[in-house]
Amino acid sequence: MLMHFTNMQLPALLRQVDTLLGQKDDMRLKSLLLGRSPKELAHVIDNLTNGKRKTFATLPPELQAEVVLRMNDESKEYILPKLSDHTLARFLHFAEEDNAADVLQIVPDGRRPGVLQYMKPDKRVKIEKLLLFGPETAGGIMDLNFIVVPPGITVPEVTATVREHAREHKQVPVVMVAGSKGTGWVPARALVSAAPGVNAGDLARPMPAVNHTADREKVLALMGRENADVVRVTDEHHKTLGVIHLHDLLWVAQAEASEDVYRMGAVGLLDAGYLESKFSTIWRKRVGWLSILFIAELFTFTALAHFESSIAAVTALALFVPLCISTGGNSGSQAATLVTRAMALGHVTTRDWWRVMRRELLMGVALGGSLGIVGFVRAFLTPQEVLGGIGHRMIGVVIGLSVAIICLWGTLVGSMLPVLFKKLGFDPGYASSPFVATFVDVTGIIIYFSIASALILA
Repeated sequence: MLMHFTNMQLPALLRQVDTLLGQKDDMRLKSLLLGRSPKELAHVIDNLTNGKRKTFATLPPELQAEVVLRMNDESKEYILPKLSDHTLARFLHFAEEDNAADVLQIVPDGRRPGVLQYMKPDKRVKIEKLLLFGPETAGGIMDLNFIVVPPGITVPEVTATVREHAREHKQVPVVMVAGSKGTGWVPARALVSAAPGVNAGDLARPMPAVNHTADREKVLALMGRENADVVRVTDEHHKTLGVIHLHDLLWVAQAEASEDVYRMGAVGLLDAGYLESKFSTIWRKRVGWLSILFIAELFTFTALAHFESSIAAVTALALFVPLCISTGGNSGSQAATLVTRAMALGHVTTRDWWRVMRRELLMGVALGGSLGIVGFVRAFLTPQEVLGGIGHRMIGVVIGLSVAIICLWGTLVGSMLPVLFKKLGFDPGYASSPFVATFVDVTGIIIYFSIASALILA
């Protein structure tokens, strides 16, 4: 019976595996590993410092086929190239064709023929077909397990064809119906519950189609819009090549969401979980962006140095710099988050840039006016001994106007940068909150002291 362990027990399992590896006790190691779930075994392998390959090689091939799908990219890239062609072929025999193709994408191109020669001819042909497509495309993630029947065929005939296919290929296929009205599909539940005299065409449901070159994100978006469980993958001549199931794309949705969050936080993509990632890996993923943003922030020094005489003449102006600058960064981060998420959901495209700008222009005025009033009141209430020779009303006007304009500027920058990045071919997620805040910080200082110079120093 399969035993399940909580997350609290996994560190203990990891320590046991590490100990047995050190003692080179292969029999006890195999006994310990058997009976654990693929998820637990993948967790152990991902977190081992030494002995990753040996631990994986200890598992039986049918379990290896499950574990390899759950390991992080770092473990796969370390283990798979070290395995022999025969070992790879042995456990890929138990994997579905699309999963086997994903694994072989990690193996060097020159080794793939050597692995495939050990596999059964029918499975080898399917995997070779999938390897022709890019791993990020619809063709690279499609399932070749489907059958096409005419609309006039009856339910018992369809059921018999499904059984025959399942006996031969060990998998229940997706049933597609191709007729003059197009191609649809018949859910298994509809087949089971239908009366014997019903034709397959009467049970068919609409089935969206995508070209094999379509990006997997676009496939996911299409299935979301059409509320579809299955999508058909076609070639340039609209011939059916395979199908994609919604459950096969759930990990894509999770991966894309993680990418967006990491990019908006100015962090490199992590292949493993936060606690499972090495300290050096997380440092490397964070230090690059932080260095770029730090260098960009150095321009605030240049901006402040340019207005050194203004600061020396009215020292009270320096007290309100954090207040004014943070307003622009916050409003810009808000706008960037809203627009980036809207683009990810397909609610906004680059063609909508004017609508977005017009909306955020009005929003910036409204938000800037609201915050400007608060800034005016706070500056107006500043004690006179702090302000020196500046009147309360004047400093209130300067701060209130600066806050309003900087908020408007930050809102416009934050909303337009994701659209601009998308137009230039970059991921809108790179228009991250830290990136927007850094840009608005520098320009906000120029706006603030320009207003102060015009109203006070003039």
